[in-house]
This record gives sequence, C-alpha cells and structure tokens, in this order.
Amino acid sequence: MSGELSPELLLALLFGAVAVLLAQRLGRRRAEGDDSASRANREGERADREAARAERRAQRLDALLEATDDAVLRVFPDLTIRAASAASVEILAREPGDLRGRPLIEATVDHRLEELAKVALGGVIARGEIALRDLRPGHSDETRHVQVIAAPDGDDGVWILLRDLTEVMRLRQIRSEFVDNLSHELRTPLSTIRLLAESVATAGERGDASGARERASQIEVEVLHLVQMADEMLDLATLEAGEIPLRKADFDLVALAEEVAQRFAPVAAQHGGGIDVIGTGPLLISGDRDRLRQAVANLVHNAVKYSREGGRVELQIDRLSDGGSQIAVVDHGIGIDRAHLSRIFERFFTVERVDGGAGAVGGGGTGLGLAIARHAVLRHGGDITVTSTAGVGTTFTMTLPATGAAS
Repeated sequence: MSGELSPELLLALLFGAVAVLLAQRLGRRRAEGDDSASRANREGERADREAARAERRAQRLDALLEATDDAVLRVFPDLTIRAASAASVEILAREPGDLRGRPLIEATVDHRLEELAKVALGGVIARGEIALRDLRPGHSDETRHVQVIAAPDGDDGVWILLRDLTEVMRLRQIRSEFVDNLSHELRTPLSTIRLLAESVATAGERGDASGARERASQIEVEVLHLVQMADEMLDLATLEAGEIPLRKADFDLVALAEEVAQRFAPVAAQHGGGIDVIGTGPLLISGDRDRLRQAVANLVHNAVKYSREGGRVELQIDRLSDGGSQIAVVDHGIGIDRAHLSRIFERFFTVERVDGGAGAVGGGGTGLGLAIARHAVLRHGGDITVTSTAGVGTTFTMTLPATGAAS
C-alpha cells in the first residue's frame, strides 16, 4: 500500500528518534555535569576562601600571642594546650612550642588552673589566683603569685590569661611594712616631744627661762631625729621597690673611701680613735657613686659608733680576681653577739652595748643604716656580709661585681 511505511523508512525514523532521545539525554547530562562542575568549583572556591580566612586568623592569633606581655594559653575541651604566647616562658618556664599539645596540668602542676578552665568551658568567665613554684634556674625556692582569668574562646575551647602579680604583691608588702614601721617608730619620739613641750610650758609659767631653753633644745634634737628617720625610711622604701634608677658612671673606689673616712675622722677623733684607708688607687668601678658612698658611709658610721675608746677603723679596698671589687670596713670594737648576726640588716634593729663597750662612741641611730647600705649594694648586683666576734670586733664586707670599668 502506498500509505504504508517501508521497513527501511521505519528503521530510519526509529533510529532518528533514538538519536534525538540520545542527544537530548546527553545534553541533559552534559548540562547536569556542567552544573555539578560549577557547584564543585564554587564549593572549592568557598573552601579556599575559608582556608585563607582561617590562615589569616591563625596569623593574627600568632601575632597577638607574640606581642602580649602576659602569658596566654588557648586550651582544647580535653584540657590540652592548643597555643601559648611567647611571654608564657616567663611564668611557666617553658617555650611555647614545648607547651602545645601537652595537658594543662603539666604546664603548672596546679589543679586549680584546671578547675578554672572547666568552669570557662561551661560558658562562664572564671577568675582566681594561684601560687606557682618558680621553675626558672636559680629560683626553685621562690613562689610566684599569678592571677588567672579563663574565658570561653567563642569556639569550643578556652582562653587562659596568666598575669604575674609577684612584683605587685612585693611592692604592696613593702608599703604595708613601711606604714607599720613608721607608725611604730614615730610613736616614741612624738611622745617625747609632747612631754618636752609640756615641760617648756611649765618652765615658762614658773619663769624658768633656762629650763625652757634646755627643753626647747631637746625638742630640736628629737625633731631632727624624726626628720632623719623619715628621710631614711623613704630612702629605704624606694631602694627596696627599685623606684629610683641608678645613675651609673666610672669612679675611683679608693677615692670614695678616703672621702668617707675624712667625713667621719672628726667623730672618731673625739674619742681618741681614727680611720685608716688601706688600698692603692685608682681602683675604677662603675656604679651609682652617691648610692655607694651612702652605703660605705653607713658602714663606717656604724663602725665608729660601736668602737672602743681609742679604737681605729680600717677601710680595706681590693680588686678581686674575677674583676669585681671589695671594700671591708673593720672595727676593733664591742662586736656583735652571734645570736644577733642573722638580724643585723633588719629595719630598726640595733645591737645593745655590752659591758665591754663602755666608752664606745655614743649616739643612737635610727636602725636603718645597715638596711639601706645592703639594699644599695644589692641594686648593683653585689652583696654585704658580716663577721663578728663579741668583745673583739666586726667586719662588714661589701662586694661588687665586675662592671667593665678600667682597672
């Protein structure tokens, strides 16, 4: 029949239809593939951007941890250390790299730090103070007082700030002791001045002008003593706190000793004594000349004061083999009992004279001179030691480290 399709034409039509279907399916798959590739590209780009942002955050974190003066730790939920600031080495005595990945308890050996971190993991800022054994070489017998602030890091961990309060607490203690000592030591002279003032008034009422003048002179002496005590207490407090910088320069230690000896020679001569400087100058050292002169003067004043009648004081100056220098102040006076030696540098501590000290140069001091001398020398990295035999004499030895000054 003319209206029927031939097998060949039917096959051609079928093949054509299949080809069209295949082309459509292939087109759809290609389009789907293009969409998948596009999505993959977009997701890859997004991942790259997130990685770049994470890298920038990490860099900012590293810069922050390097710049801060406080010890900062970032801790995982399992209480292992994720990151540590450069300053953490000062408090924890470990390099930041040695802390990363370690359990928090190993950083401080203090369970209270862990407890504060656990509180912060609960979403609450925790604060406290802990006492850490100083792990730095040469400081094993010292304790550091540390303030701790633990806070959630906004992710899944904790930020821990460790701030060393040791120096702050030391200064607080110095100020507290200063106020306590001042109030105690001023009480007696102020009471004496009040009684003398009443005596002046009584003498005036009786018309005793001579008695009034005598009491007025005694008041002047007490007032000068108070002024000296206040000056020395302020001096000691600033030395202990390190609030006054040292003005270092090279100078001759022998010349300084001769200057101090000349100053106190008239006092020693009043009781038949004298002061001898033993040492060949120049012996140049570097330091704060005024502070070290004050230290030597306090030692010499103490030696003259506790000398016997006719006793001589020696200032022996030497250069040490390690390049340091030494000045020994030797007296042949009443000496110091062994029981008092451990307290000799304490504030306001004075040794009572024994019978063998009869005729020694008198004059009560404030009890601050030796403490001031010791702190001045300590500020220079040196030390003062004392040896004494009761009834024989005392030697105070001031040692200063090598400082690079010419010899």
